[in-house]
Amino acid sequence: MIERLPTLAEEARYLHDSLFSPIPIDPSIVTRYENAHHALFPGESPTSVTRIVARRLDVQAVEFSLRRRHSCPELTRKIQILCYLVEVRAPYQNFFIASRREPFHAVLSLSWCLLSTVWKGLKGEYLVRVHELL
Repeated sequence: MIERLPTLAEEARYLHDSLFSPIPIDPSIVTRYENAHHALFPGESPTSVTRIVARRLDVQAVEFSLRRRHSCPELTRKIQILCYLVEVRAPYQNFFIASRREPFHAVLSLSWCLLSTVWKGLKGEYLVRVHELL
């Protein structure tokens, strides 16, 4: 079966939904993502990134696993591009800035993040091997 390659707009939407799921993506972010992509990645999109998007894999888990191997820096750069584009917008503030000073809540949150990181690492290793992303 031949995989249909996602468009840059679909890629932007998928990456956005994977990272910032409760917030709908603004069309201007998609346009800016496409413009940044053309400036930083002239020519075609890196094939490993398009496979990740086409197969609807867990972007965070796969990126974590590939980054640890120093492989597929394009995925990391694309996530960084998207974060740069949204971090200045008010709806995304809670993703980037801690607005409350609650030490107990912070400790619980960090503990949850630690467990989540272990899970994402294991899941990423599995997905990278099963989908042959190296």
